[in-house]
Amino acid sequence: MKIKEVVYISIFLLLGISNTSLSQEKIKILSYNVLYGLQNDSVNIERYVSLINDLQPDIVATQEMNGWTQKSLEELAQRYDHPYALQSKEDGFPVAITSKTPLVNFKKVTENMWHSYLYAKIKGIHIFVIHFSPFSYQKRLEEVTNILAQADEIPDNEPILIMGDFNALSASDDEHYDNELLTNMRNREKEYAHVRNLNNGEFDYSVLKKLEDAGFVDTYKMFTTDFDSTIPTYKDGRGNIRYNKSGKPRRIDFAWCNAHAAKYINKSIVLKNDLTDIISDHYPIYIEFNMP
Repeated sequence: MKIKEVVYISIFLLLGISNTSLSQEKIKILSYNVLYGLQNDSVNIERYVSLINDLQPDIVATQEMNGWTQKSLEELAQRYDHPYALQSKEDGFPVAITSKTPLVNFKKVTENMWHSYLYAKIKGIHIFVIHFSPFSYQKRLEEVTNILAQADEIPDNEPILIMGDFNALSASDDEHYDNELLTNMRNREKEYAHVRNLNNGEFDYSVLKKLEDAGFVDTYKMFTTDFDSTIPTYKDGRGNIRYNKSGKPRRIDFAWCNAHAAKYINKSIVLKNDLTDIISDHYPIYIEFNMP
């Protein structure tokens, strides 16, 4: 082969690699338990809108949209340039999703769920927004089984993201949960008959283990072995110092993805800044995809 041909081929290959990287689309996603619908507090709502406008996410998933309706959610989403919005219900503890682009084949599910969940395909990603039971690990096991049954209908070669407030602990964080937390949780179960978050008096990790056994990955742990709690925050939305009734920081908000989606995720963090310190009692999860 002539030298000139080798040069041309090399340039062609380099251009091909460059074009491939340039053709990738960054998709930014935020998942956030916003505490009783941002507490219906106008100051706190302004904080939230400011946060979203600063981040410019393509997709926002929220839990605890208490007091909001489909119409008021749409109006809120317009304030940060998301023309597409969907809320699971208008009573109790709804989940919601807003987006810069259309929601395809969306589904609202309240049956067999403590609260509800949403499904939609957005920008080629199959997204489940969940909020599992805060009181019973057995109910959470039922809920995650329902979600996984739905996800199992999706081809393996398509990206899936399951995110929200799982109210469950991960075994990967086990070393950060001590006897003080366990004692407090045991005492809470003695005090309240409806609270059964422990499994035979011990921490329960079975809910997230179901996801792991189904081939899903905790996106946060893809990038770090560190522990970063999602509750409690520094302050609540009215500026009151927060405290954790169980006595210790925990990580209960997650974004889990299937193996195909994991190829395209290049960032997953617990987002902590001056605004997320005070908007809610939960910190949000922020994720970035680089999609081909």
